[in-house]
Amino acid sequence: MNAKPIAAKLSSLVVALVVSLSWWGCTAAPAPTAGPATKAEEQPPAQPVKIRMGWGIPAEEIKYVMQARPELAPNLSTWYSIEWNQFAGTALGVQGLAAGTLDAATVGSLSVANGLDQGADIVITGEFIEERAPNFSSTWLVKTDSGINSVADMRGKNMGSSAIGGSTDYIAKYKLRNDAGLEDARDYKTVEVTFSLMTEALASGKIDAGNFPQPFYGAAMATGQFKPLFKLTDVQPEFVQLLQGFSRDFVKQNPTTVRKFVEDWTTVAKYTEDPANREAVIEASSKATKLPAEVLQRYLLSENDFFRPRNGALNVEGLQKNWDFLRKEGGIKKELKVTDHIIPELLPPAE
Repeated sequence: MNAKPIAAKLSSLVVALVVSLSWWGCTAAPAPTAGPATKAEEQPPAQPVKIRMGWGIPAEEIKYVMQARPELAPNLSTWYSIEWNQFAGTALGVQGLAAGTLDAATVGSLSVANGLDQGADIVITGEFIEERAPNFSSTWLVKTDSGINSVADMRGKNMGSSAIGGSTDYIAKYKLRNDAGLEDARDYKTVEVTFSLMTEALASGKIDAGNFPQPFYGAAMATGQFKPLFKLTDVQPEFVQLLQGFSRDFVKQNPTTVRKFVEDWTTVAKYTEDPANREAVIEASSKATKLPAEVLQRYLLSENDFFRPRNGALNVEGLQKNWDFLRKEGGIKKELKVTDHIIPELLPPAE
């Protein structure tokens, strides 16, 4: 199969996964406790509670399956209903939670931290993906004939960034500074380029290096024009990328509803993890992302894809390390503790 048409198709069909800065934030409010469920609590309400849910693409397979196969979520339509709202970036989901226009949303590790910085009140209830070995990690590519063999060779060059001030932007700046003493704006220039245009920008020489997550990485490498320079996991061995968050006000008002959603989240996560269901998950993902199934077949739910935690559970320790790193690098203003923004009773089991 010719990789160039596939790369072009990706450019026109995919909304870039952007883990970007947000103007919103969160204060650490006391977590409500969820006591033992009574018999009355376990009776579904007369009308399901509506959850205004933010989502995006790619890599949110749990939500894609819930959209395509709602029958796999036993509590959906009885305990709760979902109003799906699609966004191009996680920062918009954080803004919606902070403004009260959303009850729940997909949030990025940095975008939610920026929200917490500014006073938004968000409870994290699960995780979609993270980057860790041996699974795929976002990779910075250069042209094979560029003469760039290490980050030191980026002096005087242009670095492509999907979002200046986003999490991967901080990773790249740290790598060049730590390994080669190079500072942005002084020794090289950062150019903002969306993921969907990164391959074209790199091939044309508009940038000399660029960041590629899946599926853009696979399509770019298939052309034979590029080679890896470094990976995100070279800087952060475990990097939590996408999370599920709820407005704390919604949690306080509807604790049983959120618990029932988390039960379904866990059930659907287990479904997506089962190799026997891979074709069905690819079909749901293709429908949601508009990516051709043959493209997804190359990497989705394999070692060439991002790491997905069992049951959609949250890597609390890993996320804390990410936040500590981003605060040191200037991406987060306040010292944040993950434990202030979770409720143990409303988290999927880690095993």
